[in-house]
Order: sequence, then structure tokens, then C-alpha cells
Amino acid sequence: MPFVIHKLKYLFLKYIFSFQKVILFLSYSYHKSIQLILKEREKVSWVVGVDEMAAMIKYISISLPGAFSVNLTKNPYYNFEYDFSLSSHNKLFSKIYRLFVGPILLGRLVTQADGFFYIWKSRFLMTFIDEGEYEFTFIKKRSRKLVLFFVGNDIRSPKLAMMMADDRGDEVTSNYYYLTKPNVLTNDYEKRIEKRVQIAEKCADLIFTSRIDQVSYFTRDTNKFLYFYPDHQFYCDRAKFNCVDVCKIVHAPSSPITKGTQLVRSAITRLRKENYNFEYVELQKTANTYVLKELRTAHIVLNEFYAHVPGVFGVEALANFCALMTSADEYIETDLPAGSNQAWLCTKSYEIYDNLKFLLDNPEQQIKYAEYGYQWALENAAQSLSGKKLQKLLESIG
Repeated sequence: MPFVIHKLKYLFLKYIFSFQKVILFLSYSYHKSIQLILKEREKVSWVVGVDEMAAMIKYISISLPGAFSVNLTKNPYYNFEYDFSLSSHNKLFSKIYRLFVGPILLGRLVTQADGFFYIWKSRFLMTFIDEGEYEFTFIKKRSRKLVLFFVGNDIRSPKLAMMMADDRGDEVTSNYYYLTKPNVLTNDYEKRIEKRVQIAEKCADLIFTSRIDQVSYFTRDTNKFLYFYPDHQFYCDRAKFNCVDVCKIVHAPSSPITKGTQLVRSAITRLRKENYNFEYVELQKTANTYVLKELRTAHIVLNEFYAHVPGVFGVEALANFCALMTSADEYIETDLPAGSNQAWLCTKSYEIYDNLKFLLDNPEQQIKYAEYGYQWALENAAQSLSGKKLQKLLESIG
């Protein structure tokens, strides 16, 4: 019976996908004919989309002159404006509406844009059937550039990640997917990742990822992951470390189990029982504007403890002059710049208590890491510098 249901679901989605292809062709033909009649083309450099992840669509689109930003899913953590967005909070309505809007919008934008910059795994068309191959091929056949920017579990192979962790004798996020995402530990999911990689290598002009933290099946060269924290949001308040009566510690996990929140709470409880005096703030399902506000007055930030990169939240902490504790490690993720481990207190999952105790016992170390971390963010994660790096890479593909 489950097999029959699965087969019927596949056939239904395949029918919907075929319907989207027809809409895409009609939309493209219509907008192309309008261009021929008017003898002009509304110019767009890059289309950046299509589902917001960690503010990447917003920040990358404003880093590229002439870009057109698209967000087809309402993100609860951000309240940005985009050139095109679906703002409905009703998930069912949005999904149905998107089935039509996606191909119509793509058909129009292919006639206007020089290239498409995809962040995460989502596309204008549904991806269940072919992982975006038809969409990418449609774009490439019309001589448009294609860039894929992967941000995490959209491309990471849980199987390879756990194998590498086992060789090192430690754990990674994937080791806890059996509690949070058991469906991604199946052979079918692993095959989808492999197919996603194959299509990316076949179609993309540039691919951005983290080679180790997002380990996958790539055989061609990839570009290093870039962060784009807005320059005007950097906040350096050295005075908050002067005469501190109560140290403020902030932890803001997007996925508590896989970020190590259970271990953070254990360390916090133990330190309290040892009569350490501090304020602990844990933020979950909180708007990004509020998170950034809390970071401005934080002294120590506890990030994630199974990853090899600082992540967007880690960069936000560094850019707000906080002493960051995280498992990011330049000796594991070699895509990180040399000297990165000086920017934060490298902390594995089993070191949270010891390292937090160290920072509480040595306040001068807090400001040392805050200083190094802030400078690292300025040099490696500021939107102005990352934008220039990105523009140069995009110019290299014509």
C-alpha cells in the first residue's frame, strides 16, 4: 500500500511539473514577443533567489548592481523588502499560488536577466522530479549565466559528513539527524544529494559551498562560501567590557539539538551551581532584529558546536564585538582564512563547560576574542569586501 501511495504521489507531481513547463514556455514566449514588438529589454544583471535563507538573498542582491531579488516564501525571522515576493502567511495558499507564479515569473525574468543566482536548493519550478535540471537547462539554452550558492544541508551529504567525523573521532550535525530529520539518513535522500551535485556540476558556471562543513560529491572545483554582513550594521562597543558586574551570555539556536543547546544548558546549570554570576539569554524563533539587539549588549556568544564554520549567527556575533565560542575550525574547514581560529574560542561539543568557565574566569580574554573577532569579520565577512570578491568572480564567467 505505501508503494502505491508513493507511486500515485509521484505521478501527480509529475503532472503538475509538466503543467509548470507549459506555463514557463508560454510566459517566456509572451514576454519575448513583447520585447520584439517594443524593441527594448528591461535590463536585469542578476536574479537572486528564490527562498530567503539567513538573509543571503537580501544581502547578496544589494551587493550586485542591477540585481533583482526574489523571495517566494515568507521567512518568519526577517522583514526585508524584495523586488518580488510572496507575502502570504498561509502556507497552503502560498504553495498553490507559487505553482503558477514560479514559472510565470521565471519566463519573464529569463527575457530580462543576464544571469541567475540561486541560493539554497529551491527553484522557481518544483524540484521533486528532477532537482532543477529542466529549469537550469532552460536558462542555459538561452545563454544566461547560472550560479549556485549552497548554504548547508541543501548540499551536505550526511553519510560523508559522519564518515569524516568518525575518522576524526568526533561528531557533526548529521549525527543527530536521527532525532530531528530521520528522513535525511536514508539511501533515497543520499541519492538526491548525489543527483543535485551532478546537475549542479553539469549546468552551473560557478558553485559556492564549504568543502568540508558542507561535504558532498563534487568532483570539480568550487568557490569558497562568502558572508555578506552589512557594513553599516557593524557595532563596536568596547565600553561594554568595562567594569562588568554581570557577564551577559547569549545563545540563539535555530535548531537546538543539532546546535548543541542541550550541552549549553548543561554547562550553564553546572556553572550556576558553582556560584558563577552571569545573565544567560537563550533565543529561539526570534526575529533577527531582536537577536541583533541582544548581541549589542552581549559579552559572550555561544554559537553552534557541531559545525566547522562560524555560520551567519557567528558572523553576527563577531560583527557586534562579542567573544564567540563555536566549533568552527580552520584546521578542519580549510576554506576558512588562515588565522581564523584566533577570532573565536574554538570549542568542540565536549568543551563547552571548560571554555565558558575559562572566559568567565578571565575577562581579559573576552575582550581579546572580541577584538580579534571583530577584525576578522571586517576583513572576511563585510558586505563591501565580499561584494567586490563576488563581482570579480562573476566577471570571470563573462
